[in-house]
Amino acid sequence: MKYDFTSVPDRRNCGSNKWNAAKNASTENVPLSVADMEFYPAPQIVSAIKKTAESSVLGYTSATEEYYDAVIGWMKRRHGFDVKKEWIINTPGVVDALAILIQAATNPGDGVIILTPVYYPFDMAVLAKSRKIIYSELINKDGRYEIDYADLEKKCKKAKAILFCNPHNPVGRVWTEEELSRVADICCRNGVFIIDDEIHHDIIMPGYKHTVMAKIGGQVLSNIAVCTAPSKSFNLAGLQCSNIIIPDSKICAKATACSLFNMQIGLNIFAYPSCIAAYNECEDWLEEMLTVVHGNALLVESFMAENFPEIKVSPLEGTYLQWLDMRGLGMTHTELREMLEGAGLYLDNGEMFGPLGRGFQRINLACAKATVEKALVRFKNAVEQVRKGWEEKGRPYHKTLLVGEKLENFVYDSPRGTGLTLTGDRKTLIVFSRFYDCELCKALLAMFTAAYPMFRAAGCDIKFVMQTDREVLSAHQKKFPFELIGDPKCELYDKYNVFEADGIVNMLAGDKLIELAIGKNVYKLLNLDMIESINSALEPAEKTEGPRENQLCAFVGVDRDMRVIYSHYSKTMTDLPDVKEIIGMLRK
Repeated sequence: MKYDFTSVPDRRNCGSNKWNAAKNASTENVPLSVADMEFYPAPQIVSAIKKTAESSVLGYTSATEEYYDAVIGWMKRRHGFDVKKEWIINTPGVVDALAILIQAATNPGDGVIILTPVYYPFDMAVLAKSRKIIYSELINKDGRYEIDYADLEKKCKKAKAILFCNPHNPVGRVWTEEELSRVADICCRNGVFIIDDEIHHDIIMPGYKHTVMAKIGGQVLSNIAVCTAPSKSFNLAGLQCSNIIIPDSKICAKATACSLFNMQIGLNIFAYPSCIAAYNECEDWLEEMLTVVHGNALLVESFMAENFPEIKVSPLEGTYLQWLDMRGLGMTHTELREMLEGAGLYLDNGEMFGPLGRGFQRINLACAKATVEKALVRFKNAVEQVRKGWEEKGRPYHKTLLVGEKLENFVYDSPRGTGLTLTGDRKTLIVFSRFYDCELCKALLAMFTAAYPMFRAAGCDIKFVMQTDREVLSAHQKKFPFELIGDPKCELYDKYNVFEADGIVNMLAGDKLIELAIGKNVYKLLNLDMIESINSALEPAEKTEGPRENQLCAFVGVDRDMRVIYSHYSKTMTDLPDVKEIIGMLRK
């Protein structure tokens, strides 16, 4: 090869977000998570940066004609899309652009559709602008994902915009022209503006073809913003340069104004020459990079097929991010995460991309082949070690308590004693709450105390589980007519898959009480006592001793034979069932 794609850069002590988030990261133990490459930049880009530093005053800088020509030329040459200069606005990144475009194309309180599982900042971009997330789930057909057009049509009746990922991150789909045409038709007919994230549009694997959505004809050209950047194609994320193409003059003007309202005045001085060099001089670098990524993808596919056929590898059509369905290993997503981190393997945990991603992992293949080979060896050793532990100590028991399932292994501690079990003399509602000092938990305790006579009249008892020591609960038991169960080590929660939310965003997105509290102004979140740190919104909760701050609730009703007759696992912080609904189900 002409360029170096075999060296492994040492990014320790460089401020790398990816490496800083991984314990003991090194050139032998490279994190394969965040979507930036482990390749040195193309030398032409480095030369352009040096030339600018040596020959320019490093002041405020705007795009030049040469810059616009480079962007327009790239889109024409690489994608067959004729772009006009006046359609282009610059933002420091595509994520910034998503928020700006949501602000320009919708009003506070409007619905914005997201096809899930998807790149996690999509959720934050919607919430940050006080809009409502409307999820439409992609259909997973044996590892290859498709769009649920009937559901999309229904959701478009309630929405004003859609965030569309093309190619799709994390599932790796390159949508066909026919698929894009159907989406565009549905959106245009329903007045839904298309915010088309095409940041990965240059990274297409052999045998697949990317289509710029704005090209497919009809009304779409006046109903779309195409978000592009050289950042993924040439690993320039740190230079913060994106080219947002908005053919409709009104939306383009509004987006420009929103950018100014957000105090985004321009790009840094090195972004412009780097983009020019990338688009004018580095296409051969990109082609070689694609060859390496494709080879790594084939390596992962063959390795999993040989060693772990129970793992489904989604076909990598586009992006350099491969999507792996690891549910066949028989671990919960929390156990999977712990296993990988214990082995020094830092991929992107699937739950980051929404609940449908639980049990999946996303691996970054933009790295040297040797790096992937070492990671796969560590993965194999880690799985074998877990399975050896299962053979010696027994496999952990996990079951989601859905209607029709049988409640097994429910052994608990309470102020009454330890090692207790349900007697089966009456129907029982088991409430998995949070911890005693939690305000939400106290509200639930009060609610079920008030409703307890109705439960008893229906021939039903209540058991109330909390992440609090039973000795502490003993001091409060007399206040409540039902038994309090102490589970400070979260053993029952883990046994029955009563998970934590995967970050604060997942606790809040779509939560009715939160939406009621903040109305159309997301900044009211800052005044809510329950929100201690908005800064952690994009990160999974760290594992700490004591109660789990991001714990969600669950409500499970069983009959005398311990058969589940009611089940509600909360999806958000206050996603709580109606008491009358529960009693009605338990009476049947």
